[in-house]
Amino acid sequence: MRRVVDAVAPALGFQVVERDVTGDAEAERRYLFEIPVLFLGDEEIARHRVTEEFLRERLARAVRPSS
Repeated sequence: MRRVVDAVAPALGFQVVERDVTGDAEAERRYLFEIPVLFLGDEEIARHRVTEEFLRERLARAVRPSS
């Protein structure tokens, strides 16, 4: 997942922030066996793997104005 995120996010103007769940008991309990988990703000958008196509579409939707 990291390779895809590192390639796509900066190209679309997004900054990646990596967080270690082992420093937070609740996050560790929730995600320990699901790593990696990808969030867009507070919304979980993927676990384990992500394709470039999916990530580009999801990030593009995040910046499109709502109708």
